[in-house]
Amino acid sequence: MKKMFYKYFPKIPILENVDIICGKANIKSRSRLDLAIIIFNNYANVAYVTTKSKTFAANIKWLKANKSISKVKVLMVNSGNANAYTGEQGYLNLKSLIKFLSYGFNCKNKEVIISSTGVIGEQLPINNIISTLNKFAENSIEKKNMNWESFARSIMTTDTFPKGIYKKTKIGNKEVKLIGIAKGSGMIAPDMATMLGYIFTDADLSSKLLQELLIEVNEKSFNSITVDSDMSTNDMVCFFSTRKILNKVQTIKDKILDKFKKDLQWVATELAKKIVCDGEGATKIIEVNVLGAKSYSDAKNVALSIANSPLVKTAIAGEDANWGRIIMAIGKSKAKLEQNNISLKFGRNIVLNKGKLKKNYNEKPISEYLKKNEIRIEVDLNYGKFFSKVWTCDLTKKYIEINADYRS
Repeated sequence: MKKMFYKYFPKIPILENVDIICGKANIKSRSRLDLAIIIFNNYANVAYVTTKSKTFAANIKWLKANKSISKVKVLMVNSGNANAYTGEQGYLNLKSLIKFLSYGFNCKNKEVIISSTGVIGEQLPINNIISTLNKFAENSIEKKNMNWESFARSIMTTDTFPKGIYKKTKIGNKEVKLIGIAKGSGMIAPDMATMLGYIFTDADLSSKLLQELLIEVNEKSFNSITVDSDMSTNDMVCFFSTRKILNKVQTIKDKILDKFKKDLQWVATELAKKIVCDGEGATKIIEVNVLGAKSYSDAKNVALSIANSPLVKTAIAGEDANWGRIIMAIGKSKAKLEQNNISLKFGRNIVLNKGKLKKNYNEKPISEYLKKNEIRIEVDLNYGKFFSKVWTCDLTKKYIEINADYRS
């Protein structure tokens, strides 16, 4: 797939009994959408995974304290302010918003989910947000702001394009929809990758099934991307079911769920790759594929060691076929391996075969290959049968410029 595919925002239908409203609360800038709510008029079942950071934001604290949340009426997302490391006042502000929304939409506090993204350590402009939410209630927001692309734009921070994906799939003989929306550009690392992600379906699935499915697809999508190895305070992925299309699914192992699971993995993976493609300052998306490991954890360990290496990422940014940096990154991982077994390829270009440099090795084809904007690195440890795939991007001067100017 070409890089432009990742930047493309598809036409996505609004799900029945779901309303999207977006607006400007002037949280950080007066020129952009920065607040959105999604209203599930008939409620939605929900599951979620959140950051493993120990300095998590107020909204993550709320979710951790209310683990019994299984259905939701309102999702609110703001950008420009993370409401992280804001102490007691930040948590009180969060609870005020939850109370305001639950009262306005006639639901319980536990039926409201809030996501925040942006600057850490600053209090939410609570009055601005509530004033804008009142405008939502009064229907004084332009109708053009009621679509998935507007929602995707309203949650952006340093992102350069809105991220969405759509796929029709089936459970048994019934057609159902899968919609994915995400934000993320910098502070992207695995272990609940650093971003906000939302997946929606009209298939009737219980919160228990949603949770099992989300955990399964998350590991090989959002938890398999990295831009700069920094884990955020606000990471979360939510999976919503509007329960519109009935089915007979009882467990995650039901055969009639096979196609849905395959397509769900595709949606999550392609959405995660859009985040990597938009890595701050990125010019190339890099797939690191590690084969032949003793265990899955070893395979992923090696893949992440390569993907997180500034030396590897800058070499690829400079289109320098310095394969020694990859060997360095493999060696510093904690995986079990034998260096004389290692094989290495850039795309189809073989560098090493079981520890030996390819006969008549020529660097020129690899240098030409590295001019592409999609790069594939394949490492075969030849030590076992397990494999892992991770996506990252190159590291350029632009990354420094973006993050040096972030708060100015």
